[in-house]
Amino acid sequence: MDFTLFPRHDDDDMDMDMGSMGTSSGVPGYFYMQKMFWAVIGAVIGFAALLNLLDHILLWQRQRSLNAKPKSFIWSFYATMTAVGREINGASMPTYQFKSLKLRAPSLGKTVMVLSYLITVLVFCFYKYDTGDQWSWENIAYRCGCIAQAQLPLVFLLAGKQNIVGFLSGISYERLNWLHRWVSRILWLTATFHLIFWFRSWARYDYIKVKLSTDQMTQTGFAAWCILTAVMATSFAPMRRVSYEMFVVMHIILFAGFIGAVMLHVDYGKTYVWVCVGLFFFDRVLRFVVTLVANLSFFHRQSPGRGRIWANKATLTPLPGDVTRITIDNPVLRWTPGQHVFLACHTVVPLQSHPFSIASLESDNKLEFIVQARKGGTRRFHRFASKNSSLPAHSGVGGARQQLAAVEGPYGKIRPLRQFDSICLIAGGTGATFTVPLMRDIVQRWKASIDGTLAIVTRKVRFVWVVKSQDRVGWFKDQLESVLLDVQRIRQIDRYTEKEVDLSIYVTCDEELEASNTDGVCQPAARGVVQLSDRRSSEAGVDGSLTKKTLDEKVEVRSIASADANNDGCGPDGTCCCKTAVDEDGMPAKCCCCGPSSSSLSSSSSIKEKTLEALSTRPAEPRPQLKLVAGRPKPRNIIRKVLEEAEGESAVVVCGPQGLQDDVRRSVVALSDERAVHKGTGAQGIYLHVEGFSY
Repeated sequence: MDFTLFPRHDDDDMDMDMGSMGTSSGVPGYFYMQKMFWAVIGAVIGFAALLNLLDHILLWQRQRSLNAKPKSFIWSFYATMTAVGREINGASMPTYQFKSLKLRAPSLGKTVMVLSYLITVLVFCFYKYDTGDQWSWENIAYRCGCIAQAQLPLVFLLAGKQNIVGFLSGISYERLNWLHRWVSRILWLTATFHLIFWFRSWARYDYIKVKLSTDQMTQTGFAAWCILTAVMATSFAPMRRVSYEMFVVMHIILFAGFIGAVMLHVDYGKTYVWVCVGLFFFDRVLRFVVTLVANLSFFHRQSPGRGRIWANKATLTPLPGDVTRITIDNPVLRWTPGQHVFLACHTVVPLQSHPFSIASLESDNKLEFIVQARKGGTRRFHRFASKNSSLPAHSGVGGARQQLAAVEGPYGKIRPLRQFDSICLIAGGTGATFTVPLMRDIVQRWKASIDGTLAIVTRKVRFVWVVKSQDRVGWFKDQLESVLLDVQRIRQIDRYTEKEVDLSIYVTCDEELEASNTDGVCQPAARGVVQLSDRRSSEAGVDGSLTKKTLDEKVEVRSIASADANNDGCGPDGTCCCKTAVDEDGMPAKCCCCGPSSSSLSSSSSIKEKTLEALSTRPAEPRPQLKLVAGRPKPRNIIRKVLEEAEGESAVVVCGPQGLQDDVRRSVVALSDERAVHKGTGAQGIYLHVEGFSY
């Protein structure tokens, strides 16, 4: 074997050779390509930061003018480009299901971004090289190794919770996490090219085994590739769902091993590796400081009920539907609606921390979380609350003794909704923990605007909540009724105001809320009794009386209870629910699994007339009634009505199961295209925020 085929260089010669190699023949040097790679990445981050700055300018403009329309030709052009970008970003293929397997295509925006990054990396790896030329294989291997090295800091930049990229772009860390995963996978692909082209070059002389057994650089490089492969293999969703806590521990250990192997492998360009180490410790130290400030009392002014050292104590209360309400009174944390924290309660769930959306406002003087029990830590929370509650779990009240709790955060960002003319909030199940605070914040700002202390653009709010059974409405019953009462008082004080909240709760058997009407075939209906309730609004007189015309408009089906003791119906709590999608304008009862039979439906008009007479003599109730509809909502119809009445840009926010998210996203994209938003029709823009469950 002629070892001159693999010449050795000292470090100085290697650095000079690799930095300028191929420049005489027009091939850029390795280090030059690394710098150009980061020039491209920096330009993309800078563009995202510019868009974030423009969003802040728009917020300032709208608050001054109290108008959510573009102010000039430049802003109209920006709105048009934004609308086109949103349509491209949100477009996606439909969900395909094969028996129990569901295949969801990513949105077009994510697909374009990943493919663009992949193409960029491939160009930097193979530019000016002929992959079929065997004398170029070693040079290609060197180039791929250098580009893989240059990608390492980007992986760590996108992974941290105290995220620099997120701070510049205005995007929260959890919304960058998918990009972190795909950048890591492309990093693995680049490292694989690096490995393949070295093996391909050595295979010409049957030299692979010799290099693996004798050369330390080859051994450490192969070890780094094996560890990176293990990191990638364990990062896919099925592996994460088995045990997320175990995944996090394995992820950190494997990446530490990978960084160590890379440090031993490379003789040049170690700056990129040290940057990764610095970013990791920067994130950890900052998170540690944030956690201390959020939990230690002596950083804050003392208040009654707060410990002298540790500020946060949690009370766990069981609620219907395998849900736990976790409450921390007098917190020292500051937050805004739509944010979440990582909550740890080591006396109940040792050595675990889980992200939960904050279901309360700062003005409530408490941190509140509504946690769905699924498995692992969330199941232990509910088991502990049920066991230690002073009252049965189904009562929805009571609670155990306080437990020491630690919070980290808050995290999460959403564009301030007060800058939009109309807002549509859609939630499924515990997704209301995200949307209810957003609605309450808008109503509080309305109350402040009456006093002239605060200006707000928003005129109308449409709130839709989808629950599996009626007993779950109690999770937020007091908050929702309080919102309706506040709006009623606002309209009584200012009779010319356009401020309005339209609130509906859909009761359905479907836990996943998949967008399909074929699975909603109703069972034979049992005889039942239609219960009606009146909704008092500002249209009523001062004495609370309602005219017959107003009653006809306001009376609606509230719930349908089965009269047959032997009929289980399809609602877990024995009340009506239905999977079939329905319109509120129609008769929801006709599709209810446990609703009235055809004979009772035919007499529903007479029941309504008798109820109208009774309601006309009934005094006004102190609190408005919530509107319950049996069935599934049609997001497209709901959103369309909001957009048709909007006088400026609207916001659509959805939080819930994946099926509901997909349905709302496709509805917004279709309506934006159908209405030709900002394309000469006068239709205003639609901002969409999709939030996954935080449990």
